[in-house]
Amino acid sequence: MKKLTPLPYAILATLLINLCACQDAQPPQSQQIFNTSEKATLSNADQVKNCSFTKGANWWSRSFESLPADVAKNPVTGSPEFCEFYQFAEDYFLFLISPSTTPGIANLEDQVNFPLLETTGTNSCDDSYPRHSLNVRNAKHEEDKQGFIIPERIDQAGAHAIYDQQGNVVFYEIRFTKNLCDYPAIQSKLNFPGKTVEMKMAWRVLNTADNASLFYTTNTSINGKDYRLGLVGWHIVVTADNHPEMVWITLDHQSNAIACNDIGTNQTAFDFTSQTCAQNKDQCNNLNQTLESKLLKLPTGTKANDICQSFPYGSVEGKPITERDGLNIALIKKLNNELHNNILNQPGLPTSLPVWKNYRFTGALWISDTKLDSSDKTNQRGSLQLANTVMETSFQGTVKNPSKTLNCFICHNYNGTNSGNSNTASTALLSHIFDDIISGQKCNDVTASSLINNQSQAESTCPSTCSNKSINLAWNGQWTNQDATTGKQLPMTVCGCCIK
Repeated sequence: MKKLTPLPYAILATLLINLCACQDAQPPQSQQIFNTSEKATLSNADQVKNCSFTKGANWWSRSFESLPADVAKNPVTGSPEFCEFYQFAEDYFLFLISPSTTPGIANLEDQVNFPLLETTGTNSCDDSYPRHSLNVRNAKHEEDKQGFIIPERIDQAGAHAIYDQQGNVVFYEIRFTKNLCDYPAIQSKLNFPGKTVEMKMAWRVLNTADNASLFYTTNTSINGKDYRLGLVGWHIVVTADNHPEMVWITLDHQSNAIACNDIGTNQTAFDFTSQTCAQNKDQCNNLNQTLESKLLKLPTGTKANDICQSFPYGSVEGKPITERDGLNIALIKKLNNELHNNILNQPGLPTSLPVWKNYRFTGALWISDTKLDSSDKTNQRGSLQLANTVMETSFQGTVKNPSKTLNCFICHNYNGTNSGNSNTASTALLSHIFDDIISGQKCNDVTASSLINNQSQAESTCPSTCSNKSINLAWNGQWTNQDATTGKQLPMTVCGCCIK
């Protein structure tokens, strides 16, 4: 708990400090006061003014155990407001970038606490692991509700990939908290426990033309060749006990891409935007599209596609503070300003940390009422257009049609507590990597394409159901039409599939 100096317009004395991509209509953004209690109200302007992102000395020595499991309640309204969600995000971000006890890396790469999601069908929870498990991400589709297929082998890159302006493909990597390895305990509950973390990192190749000091870097060997990679995009997804839908956080490197609205004369090139495109949108090459290629580096003469960022803060800009978009952007800007000008300039700061001034929060996403499903757009809060430039490149909303939102919650579906449905079951779609973690260790339930009513039908359907999974699985003879956790009837049969 962090003490705050009493403020003349507040009734508080203490404040608890804590921490994508489909389409549909955007909820109304005109609500001015956020209040779940009849006893007190909080204006958006006062919420921004009162919201503190300051940190004390030696914040980089904080342990994971000390991180919050809940999003704090606002002392005025009695419920978590926008401020508390960004404080929650800040706490986890600062821990993850802090130096690990393993020399030379940050906590985000600590294999003990955050194992790599390894090649599909491989046990990501054992003591045998590679330095990196890089993959090439295929293009997303707004109807994509399947698990993340990992990885497309680096020497067999997927047909839809992202390339920087130097023609190098972008690599992706996934990590998660070790608690997900104990899947029987996880699946005994309807929701993931607080402090469950999933991370997705995007890396690009750095060469002599790049200033590597501006990037958080890592070294790896790909197909026998050594590379130095720089982090260019980062999703941090954290479950809170009082917000099991997960808080969806994203950061971009500041040199990634120009904001689409900023394209114009005198602009310069970015790592994923050519100077020609930055100055004239009509000259952009296949703007915000993936490139159909299976190469790690584009051949001479082949131009990379250009990228611009539709919503730099995941919200519609230009809205007043009295609207949610205005509130959201004001808090993101305040957080970034505090990080860049104060927190990452503190005396005694470890030498590995100033590099993070080159990264910025672009937003976070959550829901208001956890009793309701995330598919209820009026229940979504934060950056309703949340997208990372190098992860959801082709899956951004457009400034010309801001009411058509694209964000995490259509593909990552949260079942509200009113539904009684599990978010940890194999048929659930909140986490897209949990099934891979399970399958790498043992067996998994895979949804069949049709309802099975007897053993004969199971013997006909389940073998192909298992073999059609992205993982090479075989049917173990088991099938059911009931949820193992709740006992409720499933909408479709699941077959027991195990690694061959």
